[in-house]
Amino acid sequence: MPIEFSAPPPKSTPNTSAAGTGGKALPTPRLTKEREEAVAQLGMFAQVPLMATKQLADAATIGLHWPKVAKEVAKLAETQEPIANLIDPLIKVGPYAGLIAAVIPLVMQIGVNHGRLKPGSMGTVPAVSLQAQMETAMAQAELEATRTQMEAEKAAAAMRLEIAEARAQLNAAMGADVPEG
Repeated sequence: MPIEFSAPPPKSTPNTSAAGTGGKALPTPRLTKEREEAVAQLGMFAQVPLMATKQLADAATIGLHWPKVAKEVAKLAETQEPIANLIDPLIKVGPYAGLIAAVIPLVMQIGVNHGRLKPGSMGTVPAVSLQAQMETAMAQAELEATRTQMEAEKAAAAMRLEIAEARAQLNAAMGADVPEG
């Protein structure tokens, strides 16, 4: 596999060059992308209370425009150290954002179940609906178990009858009295 060399990037490319920074290395494209993702997650967190309070147009507006803001803030952090210092700690939160986003609706549903919140926010449903679904699932499981047991009992009874008939035939064939057990 040949090794290919390309021309170095122009010195004016702030994302890949340390020129003009007093020897400080500037962020790599990967770091800029991580910063963009970290700022984008802030937008997701801003949407949560808006959705919880049914301010859906505002939540949608953030979803529509915040990615562009995140990209520009990440670019700004390439050359503005104070901005980078604010954003870089957010990168470490990134892996937990999905977990936080998954837990929030769960906690909200528990709040609805106990009358602390009204249903409808972030996909929450009335507690009676969940209770009915759970009761239905439990009844279906019980019915299925009963049917399985009934089929097993029928099969066992049929096998006991078949055994008794086989013993009777064996006794008749042998002409002797074989004790039944």
